Amino acid sequence: MSEFQRAHRRYSLSAVDAVVAGVVCKVVNVSATGILIDGWQNPPPQGTTGAFTVRAPIEGKVRSLEITGTVVRVQDTGPVALSFETPGKDWPKLLVFLDDQEQGKAE
Repeated sequence: MSEFQRAHRRYSLSAVDAVVAGVVCKVVNVSATGILIDGWQNPPPQGTTGAFTVRAPIEGKVRSLEITGTVVRVQDTGPVALSFETPGKDWPKLLVFLDDQEQGKAE
């Protein structure tokens, strides 16, 4: 599915990572309702629900947000896609802020 057909914009944020099963993994991209994580060794099967932590630099500190998600796809090449309910009304704004910060647009 192309980007313009997606319900929510995907953000590729190099400063954001995820902690799953105690391991820090690279976030390939994240949206208001989903995340694609790479480097998750032995992920659970599709349909499994569990918690993971997203870590992002905010106000000069790394902040953590715990999210409960469901595995929706395990790709043969490694990345794992999870869906989740938006973790808060400010989540989409935070993604835009982080994206602007990485693009040098944040004030």
